[in-house]
Amino acid sequence: MMTGRIGVLGAGGMGSAYAAHLARAGADVVLVGRGSAHVQALAAGPLQVDPPGGAPWKVDVPVAAHAADVAPGSLDVLLLLTKAYDLGEAAASAAHVLAPDGVAVPLQNGLGTDALVADVFGEGRTLVGTTTVGAALADPGRITVSVSTAAGGSRTDLGPMGRGRAPVERGADVAAALSAAGLSAEAVPQVDTLIWNKLALASMSPLSSVPRVTVATVWNSVEGRDLAERMAAEVVAVAHAEGVELDRDAALDHARAVWAGTGEHYTSMCTDVRNGRRTELSGMGAAVARLADAHGVAVPVHTTVLGLLALAGVR
Repeated sequence: MMTGRIGVLGAGGMGSAYAAHLARAGADVVLVGRGSAHVQALAAGPLQVDPPGGAPWKVDVPVAAHAADVAPGSLDVLLLLTKAYDLGEAAASAAHVLAPDGVAVPLQNGLGTDALVADVFGEGRTLVGTTTVGAALADPGRITVSVSTAAGGSRTDLGPMGRGRAPVERGADVAAALSAAGLSAEAVPQVDTLIWNKLALASMSPLSSVPRVTVATVWNSVEGRDLAERMAAEVVAVAHAEGVELDRDAALDHARAVWAGTGEHYTSMCTDVRNGRRTELSGMGAAVARLADAHGVAVPVHTTVLGLLALAGVR
């Protein structure tokens, strides 16, 4: 089956970036929001995409103010790009939109997305994805995208994992549509290794959120670098306990390279902490700690970092 109509659930920066690229490539796409000022702006005019150091571009993106406005069974693909803590409720609100042979793909960071989506759409209509696309909502009707996304260097991988058991061939259809839109993507037989590899990398998020500093500040400190590497190694140990074949040296080398090249940038979690917003901690570092406890794996850096964040009221 070829990909037909694509829905993007979540009209923040990330969802808007996916919808913008798909619309620009001529795909039949609809961005589904929750009645925000941004969605209202897109209903009235084009979306502006601002790449760093490049010329802005605009595209008309079809929108639905709410999932209830999307006809039942009208979507062949549903990409879910809400915040992780909103995923279950958002998926439930869109339970009616997917065609009987459609596929739903959560692209959030963290663990547990497969179960939340499969509970709504069924295991046979669920895959799981991970992405390096970077984007942020700047103003209603305008987003910014990262350097790598603007240059076509971002990556989206999707495939079966846990309770996401749709045929990988459906993932190949989705990947082809995304790649044609300038968002490089690939369907893989099992995506769990990639998810855990990203979790190891993302251990910088809660760590940097304790002192509320940039990645460079952590990485350029002897103590910070040691903590980051130990925290990533703890993620690998929990992955192994879960039966995931994650190469420890490769995962740490990848994390080191990314951290060293990130520079004076706040992670999205740290930005949320600095602005007093809710974070995605429960599906990331906290989820790793819960699994570590279940398997009897010691994760002392996670325990300390999560305790300090809890003390500061971060959730």
